[in-house]
Amino acid sequence: MLALSRVIARGAKIRDVGRLVLRYGGRPSGWVKKSSPPFRLGRRWYEYHWYEHRGIGRVEIKRKRIDST
Repeated sequence: MLALSRVIARGAKIRDVGRLVLRYGGRPSGWVKKSSPPFRLGRRWYEYHWYEHRGIGRVEIKRKRIDST
């Protein structure tokens, strides 16, 4: 599922990029925020959201409930 991810924001467009650089390192331009495709658990729909940086990896993965469309 993570292989089918989409980019939500890159670099300075990420609201938390300053905090990511302070906590995990790397350059702001190297950070990417991604989202998984929607998936269903029971009767609700969710997506996974996370940040990635080449050389650092995937950090702060969270499951986010979304409205079904």
